[in-house]
Formats: sequence, structure tokens, C-alpha cells
Amino acid sequence: MVLALITTSCNLFQSKRDVLARIGKDVLYKSEVAKLVPPGTSAEDSAYMVDQYVQSWALARLKTQKAMEQLAPEDRDISKEIEAFRNDLLSFRYEKMFMESRIDTAVSREQIEEYYEEHPQSFKYDYSVVRARYIVINKRSPYYANIKELYKSKDEDKVAELAELSRSYAERYEDYGGGYVSVPQLAKDVGMMVSDLEEIAARQSSYILEGEQKNTLICIESRYAPHSLTPREFNEEKIKDAVISIRKQEILSKLERDLLNEALENKKFQKYD
Repeated sequence: MVLALITTSCNLFQSKRDVLARIGKDVLYKSEVAKLVPPGTSAEDSAYMVDQYVQSWALARLKTQKAMEQLAPEDRDISKEIEAFRNDLLSFRYEKMFMESRIDTAVSREQIEEYYEEHPQSFKYDYSVVRARYIVINKRSPYYANIKELYKSKDEDKVAELAELSRSYAERYEDYGGGYVSVPQLAKDVGMMVSDLEEIAARQSSYILEGEQKNTLICIESRYAPHSLTPREFNEEKIKDAVISIRKQEILSKLERDLLNEALENKKFQKYD
């Protein structure tokens, strides 16, 4: 039935009230399913997506029916769970509204410095953190020799020349904005195992990853070894998130204290010994 409805395109969902499936009093209409199929989806893929949705829709209702038939009356009573979920959801939405109207998300340089100095253990990792760059270039490129000669240089002018050449003639040039990057991220970007790159970074500052048609030239300008304190600039986003999280906890704690105190004063909340 589903395949017949979807043989050409999603445009076959024309009558919004035509029934697609029915289980007891529950009815699934084509219009409910049509919006789930992205425009341009092939007839075969559309049919599969609709069939999967119809089966999921049917199973949910069949399981509910079986539950109503076979569960004991006390097991069918979910009113307490529904009420608890409702209360939790309303509380969450109120806290979110209250928070968004009061939270200050600006974190100053001084606050970043202070948090960094007070929580050094939070910025030590099981992996290295490096300042690095890499270039992906075809080995037959007429500029390969020039780039190979420059890629591990630390001279500012030569690095600028390397960047200009690489951006013009290499397949990819990445220096992470001159900032720090974790070795796992660098390994992912260049297509290496983290353990292999860690081993290389520990003993040398440059490496060429050979490929069939193109090579990846990797230069590690500086490195913070695993379990060492990593630089503040590498952790700035993490620090900002932590500072804002503390502010959120303070706002919520004050909200809860104020609610309790107000309720006690207004006799809405009464405690008994």
C-alpha cells in the first residue's frame, strides 16, 4: 500500500485527509507523513522512509494496546509519573526563563586569568597540546619543493611566505589561527592515529606523512606534553563556560532560597516538627 502511494515522488501526498494507516480509533494521515520526507528524495527512498515511520507509529500503539490488556490496574496507573514529569518540565522551563533574563555571559580577561590560576589541575590532559600547522599538497606540484623547504621554518618572514604559497598552490593549509590545538584534533585533521602522532611530536618538530599522490607536511612549533599545565589561551572557551556555569548555579541557588523564604513568610509553605 505504501509503495503504491510513493512510486513517483512526495507530491503524491495530495489529499491531506486520506488515511495511510489505522489502528482502532487511531488514524495516521498522509499529510502527517508527507512533511517528514525531504524534497527531492527519490521514490525508492521516500517509500522506505514512509514505511519505517508507519511501522514505528503502529508498533507504539500496538504496544500500548497490549499494555492496557495485560498489565494489572495498578501498573496501568501512570498518573503520578505524568504529574512528576509535568512538574519537572514546568520547573525546568521556569528556571530557563528566569536564568536567561538575569545571566551575564560576559567574562573579562581578569576573570579568565583568576579562574585559570585557581584551577590548574583542570587544564592538564592525557594528550599533548601543540602550536602547529600542516599543509596538504600534491607531490607533483611545481611548488612542492619550495613549500617543503619552508614548512618547518620558525622565521616570521618565511612562515608568511609559506602561508601565501600554500594558500595559493596547496590543497590545504591550516595553522589554527596561530593558536594551540590538541594532538587528538590534529591527528584527526591529518588522518593519523593519535598514538602515532604523540610519539612523533615527543621526539621531533616536523614530519611528512607520505601518500600515493599527495603528502601532508606537519610542523609542530611548540608542545605541552601530556599531564602538563596547558596554556591559558588554549583553555579560554572552557574557562568561560565554567565561569558562566558557576554564575548559573549561584542564580538558581538564590532563586530557590528566595522562593522558600517567600513561601514561609506568606504561610504558603509550612514545616512541622
